[in-house]
Amino acid sequence: MLLVFMFLSGCTQIAVAPLLPTYAHQFGLSRFGQGLLLAATGLATLAVALPSGALSDRLGSRRVTILSGGLMAGASLLQAFAPSFEMLLIARLIFGAGYGITWTSGLSWLSDVTPARSSIGGSVASAGLGNVVGPVLYALLVEHFGLSLPFMGTAFCLAAVTALLMGLRGTDAPAEMPAPMRAGILLAAQDRLTLSATAAIVVAGVSSGVAYLLVPGALHADGASTGMIGLVFSGAGLLFVAGSAVTSWFGHAAIRLRVAIGGMLVLALAISPAAASSASLAMIGMLFATSAARSVVWTVAYPLGAVGAEESGAGIGLVMGLLNGVWAATAVVTPLLASVIAEHSSFRAVFGLAEIASVVLAGMLAVFVLKTPESPYRTLPAKAIRALRGLHPHD
Repeated sequence: MLLVFMFLSGCTQIAVAPLLPTYAHQFGLSRFGQGLLLAATGLATLAVALPSGALSDRLGSRRVTILSGGLMAGASLLQAFAPSFEMLLIARLIFGAGYGITWTSGLSWLSDVTPARSSIGGSVASAGLGNVVGPVLYALLVEHFGLSLPFMGTAFCLAAVTALLMGLRGTDAPAEMPAPMRAGILLAAQDRLTLSATAAIVVAGVSSGVAYLLVPGALHADGASTGMIGLVFSGAGLLFVAGSAVTSWFGHAAIRLRVAIGGMLVLALAISPAAASSASLAMIGMLFATSAARSVVWTVAYPLGAVGAEESGAGIGLVMGLLNGVWAATAVVTPLLASVIAEHSSFRAVFGLAEIASVVLAGMLAVFVLKTPESPYRTLPAKAIRALRGLHPHD
């Protein structure tokens, strides 16, 4: 049931991307307005990520996760009937708060309820499946039935699953009190693996933020329907699922800094087609290539952070919140900055800048790793292996 809950949240979060041209037409949105709508989820996640992680460590992940279900259900219902852009933006902010809590405390709950001998690998598959189903399903429903119906259905499903979650077992109180949030942040900030995971998430967030903002508009300008745009994004999501599955199959061998750095470099270079041409084929090729590369980066980055949390003693809930907060900050800044540049320049310029920034960050991380003493761990704990199979990618 937890996996269904995560599927629904991921499905709804990404589904707004192919709907941007529709919202732009209905509310007369500028490119900046579309960027603000896309960034709203990340903005709210940024606000709740660290507090929800700390609460999860202290109060228990079950209680905090169930709270997030109510927030997302209410937000989906509000989005279904939003009469103005302002109300739509509020709905996305509320949804983003619930989403951020889900992917902080929900991951901890999965670790609590799954024995070490069991696989919790379904969470990556569930999130990836949401990336496949969400864009095309919502786009087709909106195209034939309007903007209200899909979000009404989402609200009902989220409310029903949240009610069922209340009957599941979970740890409502931690065995021992974690370090205070400020102390945990300081511990995490000094950990080599956590810092590396942070850099990887920034690169992944930059590529997805730029692509989700600009690709729908580019395809729409070339005559693609809302349904066709959703189908393109679902195809990219399918590649993401495949990449995550392959990475997870390698188990602990994939949770390595060199894998994260290599994935970051490949992801940066995968932006090249859109930087070289604004044609639809180049945009689609870039979207598919970055989705495949990003699947490796996401699947490796969170387990690296989990290992770092165990080594530093910062608390896994807090570190997951920290990493989600970094993703959220990237999800906020990237679309807004890209929208401003796109309005005064070209799509190609935006993608080119994103590629340069990603290459520079990956190179800086490589230098940092070479100059920093190697972490003392030799074999990864069982919890880290479970983390590789279970932690959620954001697109």
